[in-house]
Amino acid sequence: MNPVLNFPSDEFAVGTSLDIDLAADFLELSAFYSKEGQSFSEDIVNALELAAEAEYGDVDDEVKNREEVAASAVARMAFRKQVLATSYPFDIDANGDVIFFTGEKTDLGHTAYLVSLILSNLNSVSPLLVGSDVHPTEEEVSRLRRYFQYLATAAVAAEVGGPAWSFGFPRPDQTGFLPKLREIWESFKDGIVDPDPSAPTDPKDDGVDIFAWREQKDGLPGFLLLAAQVATGRDWKEKSIKFRVGGVFQQRWFRRRVPVTAMVAYHVIPFARPDEKFRDDVLMLGNVLHRLRVPFRVSEATSLVSNGVAVEAFDQIDHASEWIQSYGERTRPP
Repeated sequence: MNPVLNFPSDEFAVGTSLDIDLAADFLELSAFYSKEGQSFSEDIVNALELAAEAEYGDVDDEVKNREEVAASAVARMAFRKQVLATSYPFDIDANGDVIFFTGEKTDLGHTAYLVSLILSNLNSVSPLLVGSDVHPTEEEVSRLRRYFQYLATAAVAAEVGGPAWSFGFPRPDQTGFLPKLREIWESFKDGIVDPDPSAPTDPKDDGVDIFAWREQKDGLPGFLLLAAQVATGRDWKEKSIKFRVGGVFQQRWFRRRVPVTAMVAYHVIPFARPDEKFRDDVLMLGNVLHRLRVPFRVSEATSLVSNGVAVEAFDQIDHASEWIQSYGERTRPP
């Protein structure tokens, strides 16, 4: 028997604001965990029907609502497929009735999407896997967060079209904060790393998880420089580095010669954000790479690396692909 996911029917009652991304995630996860690699839009209708209570005054409204939720979820998935193209690991039949899992182990875009999908639906942020045997263990959750850090580094590299460093603590090369910062700034040649006496003594990463830049061959300041926060928890919107990289970071760590090149703040998350909320996300956080952007950019990073561009920890993404493959095989029925 395929794993049974927890569809939160009360969140989709008549008259409530519908979280269509959550409904779409339900269909995607159902297909991923299915032995047949399939789910059905009717699964949502059935879940809502089972949860129906006598308090509904109009049965017609209730039936219409079920069909609307299912149709909206399929439409959202179709939009994801349109945006991500071959980086999307699912397909939908012509009638919108059947969802197919089409993920391939060797496709890093698929890996990025599936890691993001699972992180988006951990018990701490979503009801879908609550009480389910397929929920990742604590060790696996830590592993997934680490994999997403590496995927985010690749995505930011592709976003800027140049080298990227995985700066978030703990760093893949196990370096300390100041040695790593000096290593990175040797490439930029804009500013001298020299901490202010009042700077934190144990900064770990001071909020910045990724640096990436578009190299200028003349060695002069004034280039495209991205600083990104990678956030995978429920409090992801409270971790903006927009203010910090607007001057605080530079004043703390470059006392003798402060860089004149401005950092562009990025926020990388595994969640799929509703269109109507995205403007405020960008206003508060800087540019946002969410689940409808990260997989495509990770696919693009493959070409960068093939052309000799240094993207730190890119070689670790294969381990993420292997883990997804193993996890899928373990959680599906024999």
